[in-house]
Amino acid sequence: MLDRLAPGIWTVSAPLKLAGAEFGTRMTVVRIAERVLVLIAPVEIDAALAGELAEIGEVGALIAPNAFHHLYFLAATKRYPDAACFLAEGVEKKLGVRPAGAWDLADDPDSLWKGELEQVFLGGAPLTNEVIFFHGATKTLILTDLCFNFDPAPGGWTGLFLRLAGAHGQLAVSRLMRSSLKDKERVRATIARILEWDFDKIIMSHGHNVMSDGKERFRLATRGL
Repeated sequence: MLDRLAPGIWTVSAPLKLAGAEFGTRMTVVRIAERVLVLIAPVEIDAALAGELAEIGEVGALIAPNAFHHLYFLAATKRYPDAACFLAEGVEKKLGVRPAGAWDLADDPDSLWKGELEQVFLGGAPLTNEVIFFHGATKTLILTDLCFNFDPAPGGWTGLFLRLAGAHGQLAVSRLMRSSLKDKERVRATIARILEWDFDKIIMSHGHNVMSDGKERFRLATRGL
C-alpha cells in the first residue's frame, strides 16, 4: 500500500468518489530526522497500512493541509494519539472538534520538520486554505487540491466530469478552484514563491503524480491565475 516515490518520501493512494466520478485521493508520508513520519492528508489507516508505516518509522505528526482533506483525520489521531496535529484554517470547523494540543498551519514550518520541509499558505483561496509543502531532499512539491493531474485521462463519466471541471488530460487548476480565488494578487504571490523552489516532482491528492519536469508543468498550469 505504501508507494516509495524517492528516498524518505512515500504516498498512499485510496479510492474517493465525487458526484459519481472516481477522483481518488492520496496521502503523503515524509520521513524526517530520527525516523519520525509526517503524514500529510491522512487516508484511512487500517492495520495492514499501520504495519507498513511502523516498518519505516514512527508517526510523529498528522497534517490536515486544507479544509477539504479532513475525513480520516480524527481516526488517525485515535490510531496515533501521541502524534502532533496540525490543521489548516477551516479544518477545525469541519471536524466539529479541535484535537487536543493541535497547532494551526501557516507559512512557517514547525520546528519538528523545519529544514526538511518548507511550506507556504495559499493566500486568497478561502475555499480550501491550502498549505503547500516542498521536500527539498527529493525536489518534490506536495499539493493537495491546487492542481489535479489526470494525464492520461480516464473515460466514462469520470472523464466527462473532468472535462467539465477543466482538468482533463493535463496538469491543471480546476474551474472550481479558479472560480473560488478571491484575491488574485495574493494567489500570484504564492505561486511566485512556489516557483522559487527547486522541484522536479509533484505529488497531488487527485490524479497521477508528476515524476519529471514538474516545475515547468506547474508554471503552465498556473499561468493566468
